[in-house]
Amino acid sequence: MANMNVGVPRFYPDMISYLLSRGVTQDGNFDVTATHAGNTFMGTFTTGSEPELFDGKPLNKCTFDTSADTDAHVLITIDTQSATSKKSFIAILNHNLASSVGKIRIFAGDENTDHTAIDGANADTSDIDWSDITITEVVNAEYITTGTDDKSNVIAPDSDGTTIITFSEQTLRYWGIQFEGATSGTGNAVDKLWGSTDLFVGCIMIGEVFEMPHAPDLAVKRSISFEGMNKIQQSIGGQRYSNSSGFGRTVSSTTKSPFSTAPAMNNIFGGRIIYDLNFSYVNATDLMPNEYDIINTAQDDVIEDIWNKTNGNHLPFLFSCDKDSIGNDAESEHIFARFGQDSLDMTQVANGVWNLSMRIEEEF
Repeated sequence: MANMNVGVPRFYPDMISYLLSRGVTQDGNFDVTATHAGNTFMGTFTTGSEPELFDGKPLNKCTFDTSADTDAHVLITIDTQSATSKKSFIAILNHNLASSVGKIRIFAGDENTDHTAIDGANADTSDIDWSDITITEVVNAEYITTGTDDKSNVIAPDSDGTTIITFSEQTLRYWGIQFEGATSGTGNAVDKLWGSTDLFVGCIMIGEVFEMPHAPDLAVKRSISFEGMNKIQQSIGGQRYSNSSGFGRTVSSTTKSPFSTAPAMNNIFGGRIIYDLNFSYVNATDLMPNEYDIINTAQDDVIEDIWNKTNGNHLPFLFSCDKDSIGNDAESEHIFARFGQDSLDMTQVANGVWNLSMRIEEEF
């Protein structure tokens, strides 16, 4: 897709952030495994901490000393608290897996032990056989293969930055995300080694992808705003001066805002992208849950899958202005965003049919 044209929008709300916001504790549920039965796990940080892996702030880097321990594995264990909630995407923001010569291995299961062993060795293919699961590259996941025992899937990004993959909806409760070296070997090979640059990761997200039932109305408004970044002052004689607190996204040789591929600040566009979207004639079943007294994870609707999962404008999420923009050069159609409104206003225009508006604002 060219020129960031707007099609059917897609949302990637983070389940971990939602659970943390609703009182689930980080420690014991979203962890970095330190040791396990003599296997080589790296559970200590050079910079950063466990909570910062899940804080929704990708520029807060968590660094691991993989250059000194080249056969180490970094295992993130995630308890999604539910065997009915849907999971269909994983995103790793602001990583340097290309520079550190690493890759991502994912596995899952219905028991707590399924996600705690190296390479997903304790996982059960009766829960999920990854040879039967189609993994789709959304952004920066060029190399995708199934582990030799079908208990895991391996993804190797082509460059540093942001990686998103999607897969068929799963309801398994326990998930493992393992970072491992990639200098030699694929699948479950034991000679996986890191390079000379230490691994870092900014943020880890997992959750259910939600696509709007149809494209927004034609009168889409897209803005690139410097609001809050530039402060204009004027002298008595009328001369104007400006102080800038920032330009928007940040990139350097060692860090990148989500969906930035430039090598330096002078190669990126400034400002904050904002979308004002109006959706007409949305069916009530696509908008609201059947019952509003308790969440039914089997349903798919705007309120449950987006607005509730982000607590309105409280939590950021990943946003694509076109669900069909995936694969090479798909970064342009994606932003790390939050809602720019306090309320989601819905207007009934016919029996069981509603109009609503959304304002999506880029985060940094």
